[in-house]
Amino acid sequence: MRYRYAIAALLFLLCGATLAGPGRLVAGGAIAETPDAGNGRPADFTLPDLDGRPVTLGRFLGKEAVLLVFWATWCAECKAAIPEINALSTGPLAGKLQVLGLDFRESRETVARAVKSRGIRYPVLLDLRGEVARAYGVAGVPTYVLIGKDGNVVYREHVLPDDIARYL
Repeated sequence: MRYRYAIAALLFLLCGATLAGPGRLVAGGAIAETPDAGNGRPADFTLPDLDGRPVTLGRFLGKEAVLLVFWATWCAECKAAIPEINALSTGPLAGKLQVLGLDFRESRETVARAVKSRGIRYPVLLDLRGEVARAYGVAGVPTYVLIGKDGNVVYREHVLPDDIARYL
């Protein structure tokens, strides 16, 4: 199973190079620091949810760990991970972990249909221009970024960690 994920991750990395682009530009043309696991603070952002309400990462930092799930509706690996992510968001870690799905450059209508039909139970935000994905150096989906309660990035990979609780 891990072998399949490794091959998928490699393909997504190769195909997703355009996401990161030559520079990591964010709104206003500023260069964003790309957070690395265990090496720094995450880039703060505000994105709309499916109802158009703004959600800011900073409101969760320091209160609970945050799992950012960079995904797209067309991604087969993303679809396969939904039950496990749902379990993380509603299971025993629910009070210790906030899951945020960040859809990459798709319309609200497309994402809303996928959320409903696939039974996604965690908040989904719309990265309509891909700015947050670029700020995080996302080069393919799925990409999982786990931010510890202390506000530092502790995990960044294309597969969910086997034992996410050890990072909390």
